[in-house]
Amino acid sequence: MKYSVYENIRKIRELKNLTREFVAAELKMSTSGYGKIERGDVDLTVSKLIEISKVLEVSIEFIFKFDVSVFFNETTR
Repeated sequence: MKYSVYENIRKIRELKNLTREFVAAELKMSTSGYGKIERGDVDLTVSKLIEISKVLEVSIEFIFKFDVSVFFNETTR
């Protein structure tokens, strides 16, 4: 489950058409530093998760429970 949070952050950012550079600037951090968060290369603090949720304009709960398949109907016909 650890990596799903990081992946969800990336997917939500992409669905909102936000660049890594924009999110990193809003968080007052480097683009490479933010990239490490999305890749799960660094541990995410609660305070940083709160900041990210504000930039993405979603709740922390949404980040944890996000399921991209809700947006794309992947049922076979």
